[in-house]
Amino acid sequence: SGSHYDMLMDYPALMMAIFVYVVTTVIFMLNLLIAQLNCAYQATYQDMLGFARLKRGAVVVQAMVSVKPTLWDAFVQALELDKPCEFGEGDIGLVGGLQVMEPASANITTVELIRRFGGSTSPAAMWPEDDHAYDDSQDRFEKVE
Repeated sequence: SGSHYDMLMDYPALMMAIFVYVVTTVIFMLNLLIAQLNCAYQATYQDMLGFARLKRGAVVVQAMVSVKPTLWDAFVQALELDKPCEFGEGDIGLVGGLQVMEPASANITTVELIRRFGGSTSPAAMWPEDDHAYDDSQDRFEKVE
């Protein structure tokens, strides 16, 4: 064992290659260990958040027993869930939601996500044809052909 090490000292290129290999392997294994610990921490954190939500829900359910039905009915009426929410000025939205105002700079969007069509809102009415049904990748593929 000691004689094998002494023999390596006679070949400096081989000794350098072994040294580089060992250092590279140790660094790789340490990085692998750090990645595994990070993934384990993320999974544990997600579980912790889920259990905290379940615990809060259990507390709310236990507290609901002590709420009088008249107080609960008054609370539900105060929410005004039967009135539609307003997306913007004059843009009436859906029924059953709570409107929360936020600054326009909080969530910047460059593309409008709400599709608006003029005409009747009857469920029996047909939706207009969508001119933008294909995404850009399909359009690019058709141009290539």
